[in-house]
Amino acid sequence: MRSFQVRLLLLLVVLIILPYFLSVFVIYGNTKSSIENKELEKSREELREAGNDLEQHFEKMIILPYSVYNMPDILQVFDEGLPKEGSNDFLSFEKSIETFSATRPELVQLRFYFHKENESLIVYKSNLSAPKTQVNYVKHSPFKQLYQSEQDYVIEEPHKLKNYNNVPIIPKTEDSMVLTMHHKIKNILSEEFLGFLTMDIDINSYATLVKQLEGDDGTSVFLLNEDYKVMYSSDSKQMGQKISQKELTGLSESKELILTESLQAPLNNWKIVKVISKDALFQDAKKAASTNVLLGLGVVVLGVIMVFLISRIVTKPIRVLSDKVRSIEGGNMDVTLTTSRKDEIGHLENHMQEMLYRINNHIDREYKLEIEVKKSQLRALKSQVNPHFLFNALQSIGAVALDCGAKGVYRLIISLSKMMRYSLQADQLVTVRQELDYIHSYLILQKERFGEEIDIQFSIGHGVDNAFIPSMLLQPLVENYFKHSYESNNDESRLEIIGKKEGEVIQLKIKSYGPSLQEEELRLLRQTIYSKHHTQKGIGLKNIYDRLLLHFGTAASFHIDNLTGKGFEVVITVPINK
Repeated sequence: MRSFQVRLLLLLVVLIILPYFLSVFVIYGNTKSSIENKELEKSREELREAGNDLEQHFEKMIILPYSVYNMPDILQVFDEGLPKEGSNDFLSFEKSIETFSATRPELVQLRFYFHKENESLIVYKSNLSAPKTQVNYVKHSPFKQLYQSEQDYVIEEPHKLKNYNNVPIIPKTEDSMVLTMHHKIKNILSEEFLGFLTMDIDINSYATLVKQLEGDDGTSVFLLNEDYKVMYSSDSKQMGQKISQKELTGLSESKELILTESLQAPLNNWKIVKVISKDALFQDAKKAASTNVLLGLGVVVLGVIMVFLISRIVTKPIRVLSDKVRSIEGGNMDVTLTTSRKDEIGHLENHMQEMLYRINNHIDREYKLEIEVKKSQLRALKSQVNPHFLFNALQSIGAVALDCGAKGVYRLIISLSKMMRYSLQADQLVTVRQELDYIHSYLILQKERFGEEIDIQFSIGHGVDNAFIPSMLLQPLVENYFKHSYESNNDESRLEIIGKKEGEVIQLKIKSYGPSLQEEELRLLRQTIYSKHHTQKGIGLKNIYDRLLLHFGTAASFHIDNLTGKGFEVVITVPINK
């Protein structure tokens, strides 16, 4: 039964596979959402902490140059210029410079510009270089902007350490990445411009504060200034490059999560940007989902195998049994249904085989019985009027009557002869017109007996004459009229034969006006007609009903009823030309 296999597969899909995979997708979606929310919450907290640390660190670096105002030896040089090399003032200045340089280990290089004498001095890891004259120093960027502005300092983006004055104290192999801060030095009282202090700070001093936000799962962090220039990135090639707001938006629209923390003073409008890879973030969730999907596929495979095993064990014998039943439906009654199975299917097949055996026996008995009934009906009809030995005698008598001038006798004999000839067609199909001609011949004889006042009316509609019915179907009904109605009350009795076509059937009504049957008599008569057992009562009507069934089966109908106390009615319906 393929339909049974399909139903099993559908059941497997609806009850197991679909719910399983739906649950996998729901769990995966919930897990992703939970992981994303937790990661976002964790990352925001880390960004806030890192931002606070960066603000504190840069605040210390920015206020560091102001300590120069507390170092008279250095401040004096800004006011009066460099003392003579080797003098006590120069030695004191040199010592103060070394002290200032050693205060912060992240200071890689210091550059002093003394505006009074246009000289600059390089300090590399606490080592002083010889002073060098600098012409138009304040006209170069970024000193020009700082000199002309109200700002006290400016921070440049990261770059490799530069040997500003080409001094020998800086090794040629030095390529440290530094962040440069330029500070403007002024006289506190007069606001007179005195010079610049440039600090090259090792980026690792603040990079460690940002690196802790990175992870091993593809997470990257950027520190951007107010112009969106990269002040820190794990990729050194991006240092100093500019990242636009559009590029950040493009990252967030791809497979990345973007978190941004805006910093406060002294790093106003700086931002820490954390870029989290969604693929890396949801890697564990995807692995779990993939594992569940693989398990689901395993369930599917096992389910399909189970369906086919069940199909082979259960549905195959059912399919075989179904094929045998279809063969029986096709008319093959010799099918063998016995089996050696001991289960419910075997029990069913054994009982079906026993039932088939009983049906075959029943069909044989019924078939033989119907043949005998049909033969008995034919013998009964023929025994009523046996035309074979009377026909020739009637022809001879008719000839003698005509020679003697007895035309009436001749007419009666001819009518009787026609009846005898028609009776030879017993149980054959004839047209309604032939049956009515036979009845007319029968009426000629009855009028000779009872007189011309017999009231019989015919009403045959169009299309009825050529319809086929069994021969001598209506004659017993006309004979019953004379026997049960006319002879007992010939003054008020009347017979109507009505025929009409209704669609694909014709309807014949025989109405006998006169005495009616009591309701109990009518019930018993119907019971006799529709019963399978023969009785003497109503044998004529029963013969008509049985012959209709023999010729037309259930396509024909036979109905009897009273005419509201005024007589008796028989209604016969037969299919046209079937």
